[in-house]
Amino acid sequence: MEVETLGLFILTETLLSLTPGPAVLLILGLSVRYGFKIGVAASLGIISTNAVYFTLSALGVGALIVASSTLFTLIKLVGAVYLAYLGINMLLPIFKRMRGKVHHNKQIIDIDKASKNVQALEGNFTKSFTKGFMLQASNPKNILFFVAILPQFISPEGNVAVQLIILGIASVLLELPILLFYGFSFAKAAVFMKELIVERIEAVAGCFLILMGGALAFYHKSN
Repeated sequence: MEVETLGLFILTETLLSLTPGPAVLLILGLSVRYGFKIGVAASLGIISTNAVYFTLSALGVGALIVASSTLFTLIKLVGAVYLAYLGINMLLPIFKRMRGKVHHNKQIIDIDKASKNVQALEGNFTKSFTKGFMLQASNPKNILFFVAILPQFISPEGNVAVQLIILGIASVLLELPILLFYGFSFAKAAVFMKELIVERIEAVAGCFLILMGGALAFYHKSN
């Protein structure tokens, strides 16, 4: 693989990773609510999905999925519903507050609530990993990336498997730190925020996920 080709892939992957999308919004919401550890779990789930996509791309399965209009549409609709589901879950805390089910006292630290959050971390780690994995897996645009964009960085004359391994490692080394940075930043910022602020940030991220789910539902791949 030529150095210029690898450099161009690194630039492309960096720009795509820095652009806020469903993955970043999920990490934002989880990190603000539960802390950096949970953001790490979601990040690992997202990266694990990318590893699967690299494998599928190498096997040619991704191309078959894109070629099948029915299968592509099914994945698209599942992804849209899942994005909406995650978004609605992020909106629930502020909805409960608006309905009077959550009472916030600015002068009292909710120790009981904090304790429950800490106790739930272990279970939430696995759940957050699964959320990250499922979110990335249910977005057909990710499949399109590995089918339409990734091959542009592959030389047919060279060893395709080796090139995919190099690009896969480069992708992980680039995207994982960026996702962790987002998670760390929002988790640290949440320490200084009141619960209401956390709920609002979480709600905004949830709204964007719902909008993205709607956009995905009406998305049509070009022929």
